[in-house]
Amino acid sequence: MPVSALRVTTAAEAAARDHAAIAAGTGSFDLMLQAGTTAAAALLRDHAGRLAHGVALFAGSGNNGGDAYIVAAQLARAGVAVRVHAAAPPRTPDAIRAMHLASPALVHGVPTGHERLVVDGLLGTGHKGELRDPVLAACTRVALARDGGATVIALDVPSGLDATTGDVAEGSPAAHTTLCFGTIKRGLLVSRGHAGRIVLLDIGLGAEFGGDPDRADGAWHLPNGQDLARWLPPIAWNAHKGRRGRIAIVGGHEGMAGAVILAARAALAAGAGLAHAIVDGPSVAAVQLTVPQALAERWPVRESAANTGARDDHTTLHRCDALAIGPGLGRGTRSSQLLERVVNEHRDRPLVLDADALWLIAEVANTLGTESAALLRHWTRHSRAVVCTPHEGEFARLLGTAVPAAWDARVDALRQFATRGGVTMLLKGTPTIVATPDGGPITVVPHGTPLLATGGSGDMLSGLIVALFGQGLAPLEAAVCAATVHGRAAELATKQLGGVRGGTLEAVFDALPSAWRLLEHPVSFPPGVLADLPSPA
Repeated sequence: MPVSALRVTTAAEAAARDHAAIAAGTGSFDLMLQAGTTAAAALLRDHAGRLAHGVALFAGSGNNGGDAYIVAAQLARAGVAVRVHAAAPPRTPDAIRAMHLASPALVHGVPTGHERLVVDGLLGTGHKGELRDPVLAACTRVALARDGGATVIALDVPSGLDATTGDVAEGSPAAHTTLCFGTIKRGLLVSRGHAGRIVLLDIGLGAEFGGDPDRADGAWHLPNGQDLARWLPPIAWNAHKGRRGRIAIVGGHEGMAGAVILAARAALAAGAGLAHAIVDGPSVAAVQLTVPQALAERWPVRESAANTGARDDHTTLHRCDALAIGPGLGRGTRSSQLLERVVNEHRDRPLVLDADALWLIAEVANTLGTESAALLRHWTRHSRAVVCTPHEGEFARLLGTAVPAAWDARVDALRQFATRGGVTMLLKGTPTIVATPDGGPITVVPHGTPLLATGGSGDMLSGLIVALFGQGLAPLEAAVCAATVHGRAAELATKQLGGVRGGTLEAVFDALPSAWRLLEHPVSFPPGVLADLPSPA
């Protein structure tokens, strides 16, 4: 993982980073002042129209409330009409100091209801568990303001959202935007719909961190846009199809051609020069009719080659730069035999294993009385370029047990499986997480919407990954870039549709060109902004 990747932290890790900065000589109030000042600057830049109608700030008794007082003071100095509602008097020294600093410019009391912008500074990263009065009552006011059309901005985390687990307490007001201080908190990525747009603000923490920020155990990394753009190989203007990667997708059992069709379409949309669809005989016509750009062939069946003319040496697969197997493969004996042949006879080819391939791996491992990870390591022992893309149900089958609900345990299970299996593991979900066989930090992909929660979405992702494999990307790079563009396309499509209902994967396909442009040409952030993740809603 490149050093420019952003660290995603738990509440404890965020606190450790603050303490390390303080130990290095930065005053705790200076951090609060920087946080509030950068947040106010972001509000003035992004919400000038709404600020013209005034702003209501809700402040808690802790340091999150102190941040809110600093924001209020800075906005008041800029000429904004500011009204602050304190759920309780400030109790920490820094929060008390912030209130006294801000008080001369503020109007205290219950917001009028005419404000079109509301700032939630009630609870920060230290809160866990249920909401109780008077904070619960204040949260209810924030939620009512949102229901009335106000834009809600949360400071660091929405009040009542657990910064580590993402658990949302009853009564927690959802935010349109969350302004994060210094690091993105893990819980925000788990509960993206509650956090809204996530803007990471630079508060001057620099590289200071309690402990080793790159340690593998528990670490989450978020690649920045420059990393992703650098990973993507440019497509030269004079490139021909042979130089853009030749890939093959193996699957499409009778009645399940659609999975390979979606994967092939995605691979071509990711820039593959040649896409082969190796499918069951009855599925060939369906591929030819729906994806004429793809080259459709029947599954090679060695024992019948002499009678049918089918290739018995996988000539097509030997010519390919990367392979994917699993979409619509089926779960019968023929499918299992084909999977084992492809994996064993093409160890030198980058490989994506998905869908039915993962089901069959678990089935064979169970029959042999071994673990799925051990079987994967045996099957792929001569190849380092393997990506498995399970959803939660498929990963549970590979593990032989339920996937842990707690994120620390889930991440640990994924990392251990990747290490034991010698493969890169991409666990699809909210968020998607990627583990590498070297046991390095987890890479998190926070993009996507429920538009992807439909049949065929995983096949589309497999096609994107295998195309990038065929263009020379390493396993982690291919997996992360593909998952990112997949999620970004869903976000763009959801925004275009105005919601999820009524949309299909066709809308995601239609948004792929725009999503690729975003990946190839990352935007530059304003001063003080380190990252900006769009709202999934």
